[in-house]
Amino acid sequence: MHELGRELRLARITGGKTQAWVAQRIGSCQPRISLIERGRCPTVTVSQLHRHAAAVGLRLWLRVFPGGLRLLDAPQLALLERLRTRAASAWRWEREVPMPKAGDLRALDARISVPACTIAIEAITRLADVQAQTRAARLKRRDVGADRLVLLISATNANRRAVREAGPALLADFPMSPRSALMALAAGHDPGGDAAILL
Repeated sequence: MHELGRELRLARITGGKTQAWVAQRIGSCQPRISLIERGRCPTVTVSQLHRHAAAVGLRLWLRVFPGGLRLLDAPQLALLERLRTRAASAWRWEREVPMPKAGDLRALDARISVPACTIAIEAITRLADVQAQTRAARLKRRDVGADRLVLLISATNANRRAVREAGPALLADFPMSPRSALMALAAGHDPGGDAAILL
């Protein structure tokens, strides 16, 4: 709330508006606007924040993160296990790998490693937004310092269709063929590039 309040205050000041102007615009009062800008209004609703942001020329964007360690759901665990049964026993497996940055609540679904290679694995049971899910996975890979990224996708009809529709864009991001990547994992070797694997 403090960060949000600061952004609202900066946008208001930059736009040359007063707290009273914002209050009148959104049907509130100046003292309440002051509390929101200082992050001290515990009863503010998302709808009120949306109106407040719009009044100062901002668009409210919310994201949620698990409050504690996020637990993988059963379909993700099953998907990871399918890959694990195909990979060599030389790979060291870790699940739910937290990001190394303080305050970052994201977690990588799995990280596997052998002495020469570390691979970040994101298990996706429903490929809903290829671009966003790929970007999020790449950021996690970067932040955990992995050498490679495997986007492990459940082989459902809907996911196969999403992969086909993504076409060249997905191939550009994940140049290794699924077959080559699986063969490398089975041999306990670096696959040599990132891969998207339907399994």
